[in-house]
Amino acid sequence: MTSNRLERARALREITLQMTATIMIPLTVAGMGWYYTRWQQNMTDLKTMIDLVSDQNAERRKYGVAMFEYLLKNDKVPVEFVAAQLDFANNSADPDLLGAMERALAKAAAVNSNVKAVFDEAEGRLPSRLFVHVLNDDQRRCVPKILAAMKDNDQAAFTVPAIITAQWGGTVNELRALKDADVPRADALAGVFASFGFPVKVVNLTNVWKGAATVRPNTFELWFGDTLLPTLCRS
Repeated sequence: MTSNRLERARALREITLQMTATIMIPLTVAGMGWYYTRWQQNMTDLKTMIDLVSDQNAERRKYGVAMFEYLLKNDKVPVEFVAAQLDFANNSADPDLLGAMERALAKAAAVNSNVKAVFDEAEGRLPSRLFVHVLNDDQRRCVPKILAAMKDNDQAAFTVPAIITAQWGGTVNELRALKDADVPRADALAGVFASFGFPVKVVNLTNVWKGAATVRPNTFELWFGDTLLPTLCRS
């Protein structure tokens, strides 16, 4: 009797294992197929978005930004893609593209809390933006000479989107940071300028100018004061 019960128990276990395998194998295959299909669709969506954002046609770029926002809201854009797209926009001939993509990120972050962390990390990978303000043409001509005097790795750390003529009455050169977290980077950049005879005073506008809150991190302003140009610009 005991032997028969053991045999029946063994047979029942084998049948159960076979039934489980029969059920699980198709489920596993189906799950893998669904995962692959979803992954493939995500890659297709990302490629479409990238193609649209980089299109020569301004209207198609708008569709690309809208798709970028949609994908962000649904956790479909890895931080590497966000960083690459922001870097592309930062160097694009379209001056409005970076702002449009940043607005898309802000809108997506309002819906999806995961996006803010991705946004902050991606922006942290971008080169610094340095907007230069000069008082006159002599200072304007000095800017490329200052940039050329820098080491290659220092030059690669930031971009100069614009050189603007602006009267402000300052008597010293100022390097303005717009976020508390960016002050150390401003100090480092000021040290680079000072190394070849162009002293600048670092000013933190975080709690001074309300507009600073809307500017993306890693953005700086260089204001030439009414002072002597560095020696390299006087020849």
